[in-house]
Amino acid sequence: MSTILSKPTTFMKLVSESQCATETVEKYVSIHLNDDKIYQKKGKFRILFSPELKTSEIEFYELMLNPTVKAVVLVLLKSKPLSQIELVAITDKSNPSISRGLKLLLNKKIILRNYNAPYSTYSIINKSKLHSILVKTNPTIANNFEQFDLCYPRPSIFLNIHH
Repeated sequence: MSTILSKPTTFMKLVSESQCATETVEKYVSIHLNDDKIYQKKGKFRILFSPELKTSEIEFYELMLNPTVKAVVLVLLKSKPLSQIELVAITDKSNPSISRGLKLLLNKKIILRNYNAPYSTYSIINKSKLHSILVKTNPTIANNFEQFDLCYPRPSIFLNIHH
């Protein structure tokens, strides 16, 4: 339970970290859900979280479960506005994947698109607010954020080490 109260987590990640059978974890999670000690959000992933977290923070956590979105957010938090091609080069993700990630972030009003003919650049709308949400939802990444360098280690390496 302390794991869930300290940061949101997916049910399957909780099962993996606890090294218990799925049924055992489900039994204890159900007890805490019934007592309103923890909440859950069901969607593509079953997310378990503290009642203290806001809906917007859980939605951000859910977005960050997408590796491409996570890569784009972290790179844009650390950099000046970047074009889609620059994001493709830095993150080692495909152009269609980056395009889908940018669209999701634009729809959630997390990033801003700056039109500069013949291309566009993208930037985080409110970096300090986003970083504070990152501290609540992904403390491992937030605590190691200063070590994250756009050149070395490559963002893909950083993302693999600090899930």
